[in-house]
Amino acid sequence: MKFTKADKKDLAVQLGQQFKEKDVFFAAFNGLKFKQIAALKNNLRPAKSRFKVMRNTIISHAITNASLKADDTAVQGPTAVITVDSVDEIAKAAKTLLEFAKANPALKIKGGFASSQWLTPKDLEKLSKIGTKPELLAQLAGVLYSNLAQIRWALEAPTLNLVYAIEAVKEQKTKEAR
Repeated sequence: MKFTKADKKDLAVQLGQQFKEKDVFFAAFNGLKFKQIAALKNNLRPAKSRFKVMRNTIISHAITNASLKADDTAVQGPTAVITVDSVDEIAKAAKTLLEFAKANPALKIKGGFASSQWLTPKDLEKLSKIGTKPELLAQLAGVLYSNLAQIRWALEAPTLNLVYAIEAVKEQKTKEAR
């Protein structure tokens, strides 16, 4: 299918709107085979992410239309756009991409946008180590529970000490009474 100039402009506008609304990663896929790209797409599905190859001119116009500032390397060479549909899944998508890139060195992460902020590949690596929203919520719940348990024990300690003291006095009195 051949794109006209108007089609390319419309596509750049639509893509720019996606860049504003969603988190996006850019990757170079030079040297990957079709089966590897298909495997990457399948790996990204659970993270509610999509992998799509786009022309660099359309990507650069989309970045301009979205009023975003990207690194110059984002639109050099063959470029794939990975869009993350859910904000909660950005760390999972970054982790999936980086794991795939380690297994397949032909995939090179160029960077991306998270909340309209440009992220370098090192930033994406840090992001992938954070964990998903459910994991972070579970950690927070654990920390809150342990703090509440410590407060409970601290508040119960004087009462328990009083009970032990009364028991000791009671035992001593019973011994003296015999």
